[in-house]
Amino acid sequence: MTLIEKINEGIKEAMRSRDQIRLETLRMLKAKILAVDARATLPDMEVVKLFKTYFGNLQEALDQAQMASRPDLIEQLHKEIEIVQEFLPKPLSSEEVKKIVEQAIVESGAKSKKDLGLVMKAVMKVNSTVDGKQAKDLATQILPD
Repeated sequence: MTLIEKINEGIKEAMRSRDQIRLETLRMLKAKILAVDARATLPDMEVVKLFKTYFGNLQEALDQAQMASRPDLIEQLHKEIEIVQEFLPKPLSSEEVKKIVEQAIVESGAKSKKDLGLVMKAVMKVNSTVDGKQAKDLATQILPD
């Protein structure tokens, strides 16, 4: 079952159970897909990229809601983030990310922090599910100035 089919099934279930937040979130995910491909025939990897972007937007909105002390909005955003995470691949452990970053440094031949772009390109080529921020932080720690 593709991610698009899972979302359609989730929408039906949310409508049956009258779970409004879940329904709205799943509809938003479907709208993200349809905005890119009106026939909803995107491969799962492309769908995951769209969802990661939306996930990042939700996290940014959560940070802003926390700074503005909006508990009602914070609760809703937490629920939306949980729903979106169901459709994202499981995050890698910090040890796995470190191995990927070290491998990318060797493959790219990076010698200093000036070569960070090469390292990040190699990281994403090896494994596109790596959290970019985490990989960048690790690479800057490993690489000399």
